[in-house]
Amino acid sequence: MMSDFTEVKKSNFVTDGEGIQSFDNNTNSKYGDDTEHEIGTNIKVICRIRPQLERDSREGERGILSVVDDKLVVVKGKEQNASFRFDRVFDSVSTQDDVYNYAIRSKMEDFFHGYNGAVMAYGQTGSGKSFTMMGSSISDNAQKGLIPRMADDMFSRIHRSTSDTEYTVGVSYMEVYMEQIRDLLDPASNNGRRFSIHEDKVNGVHVRGLSQAFISSSEEFLTLLKQGSKARAYTYTDMNFESSRSHAILQLNLTQRQVASGTVKKSRMFLVDLAGSEKVIRTGAMGQTLEEAKKINSSLSTLGNVINSLTDGRSTHIPYRDSKLTRILQESLGGNSQTSLIINCSPCSKDELETLSTLRFGSRAKHIKNKVHINTELNSIELVQKVAALEKTNMQNQLYIKRLEQEVQSLTGGKQISPSVMTDSTLVADEHSTKAWHSERTGLSKNLYTSAVQEEIERRDKKIGELENMILLMKMEQLKLSHQDESKLFRLESSLHDLNNKLTDLEIVNANLRRHLLLCEKIIESRDDKISKLQTLFEVQQNQVEKENSDFESKVAMLRQHLASSVSKQKAQSTDDAGTFALGNISNSTDSNSTDRKSHDDESTAFKNSQDFIPSPKVGINLNIVKPLRGGVSSEST
Repeated sequence: MMSDFTEVKKSNFVTDGEGIQSFDNNTNSKYGDDTEHEIGTNIKVICRIRPQLERDSREGERGILSVVDDKLVVVKGKEQNASFRFDRVFDSVSTQDDVYNYAIRSKMEDFFHGYNGAVMAYGQTGSGKSFTMMGSSISDNAQKGLIPRMADDMFSRIHRSTSDTEYTVGVSYMEVYMEQIRDLLDPASNNGRRFSIHEDKVNGVHVRGLSQAFISSSEEFLTLLKQGSKARAYTYTDMNFESSRSHAILQLNLTQRQVASGTVKKSRMFLVDLAGSEKVIRTGAMGQTLEEAKKINSSLSTLGNVINSLTDGRSTHIPYRDSKLTRILQESLGGNSQTSLIINCSPCSKDELETLSTLRFGSRAKHIKNKVHINTELNSIELVQKVAALEKTNMQNQLYIKRLEQEVQSLTGGKQISPSVMTDSTLVADEHSTKAWHSERTGLSKNLYTSAVQEEIERRDKKIGELENMILLMKMEQLKLSHQDESKLFRLESSLHDLNNKLTDLEIVNANLRRHLLLCEKIIESRDDKISKLQTLFEVQQNQVEKENSDFESKVAMLRQHLASSVSKQKAQSTDDAGTFALGNISNSTDSNSTDRKSHDDESTAFKNSQDFIPSPKVGINLNIVKPLRGGVSSEST
């Protein structure tokens, strides 16, 4: 059965003393019947503090967050001390079940009553957002996050409900990566395809073409959740071993149809795991990771601008369209949604600035007001009844307007009308005749009264006109001032955005310079080590050379001394041989011939021997060098 999707505004008719129906905008019932009562509600902000990691303890990090009570958290940091109040504060020992019971369980009840909802996790990278939303294990009852618990709760409610209601549960899973939408349930469709965001009266703001899977159990839901989570973009950074590089958005669509009447309720729930805000200089992002960080910070900056515009009370333009993320979450921020924001904080002193920024973000967000109502789709009978009631109301209002117009005409034209309802046209003629004399008698006084009333009306009209002109001038002046303030604010925001971009660029340059500096320091350190080793080796070699020189000089001195001694002995022997030769000649003169020959031979021999004792000069003697031997027979032996 086809029926139109309507948003029935809260407009209960009440009857005043004259039987005229008017509008009443007050109600004490949140749900009442299934007509949509528009309710103003603030975003619920929940602060959750991450426990200190083992790595933090090893590095000697101290805690800077102190939970005073379940609504107040105090920051005791190096930069400043500050306190923040939220709807609820969970300390580092809180469990997944504690967070779910406060943040989600009541929201599930509203979800089944036909209200839209949203749960978003915000915080710096590594602060526990994914743990809060998904958990460390979706199969562990103690560790699984809010999303698996919500699935269990949803299907548990469906199974406990009566058989007069039909339920249909649809699931869509997407991520905003590098300002592009990707379907996590159908990764193959992301190749070369760009999803677009549209808005209409039936579906509201939605992503056209996004796949939707229909499920009937929490097991099927968890299977889809695992499938989609595997397709998400992750990478390693210095602050998080598995840092998500995209904003993940899980959308639940619940349709409830009353079997007997055909009435349909449609509600939608967004479960958002935002990517972590991060400083490039701390994460060590480079290349593609650096580009991802820029897009993440840009979309989170737009989210902050949207929240600022919604809470400052002066902005006439909300920049939802500046980012895919804020456009998709438009209804969750200032629209038809009961929204909860979970801000995840690190307790470590090294994360002080990021923690303060997160707490300020949550403090601003809690002032956002949403207007929620039940999304009801009427059946044909209810539509007919509603049309009939509207037609009846329209007719009564037209009669009332006509009566007022006739009363005004009687006051300005001098005609007397009966105060009864205009439908009393069945009065008998004798009643008119009996009242004729009374009309003639009061005619003159009535005319005078009418003139006075007309003058008073003209005077009041003139005064009203003057006041309206004054109000108009004041509004124009106020609008002008507001426009000037908006222009100044826009220029300041633009300047701030430019400064942020420049700061990001400077951080990138600084990070690159630091990396180059570290590389140069390592090279210098390596070269210093090499130089030190070479110096040590040189000193060893120098000591060895000096030792060898000393040994060589001592050996040369010994050789010289030995040589001098040999020469002295040779000279003495030569002198003795000469004296012996002279005495032999005197005593043996008779044998002169033979003696001369023998003396000549002895002299030759002595001379030869003296020649043999003269050492030849030795050049370049190296005592460490082994002189090679030559083979063969010497010439003297031949």
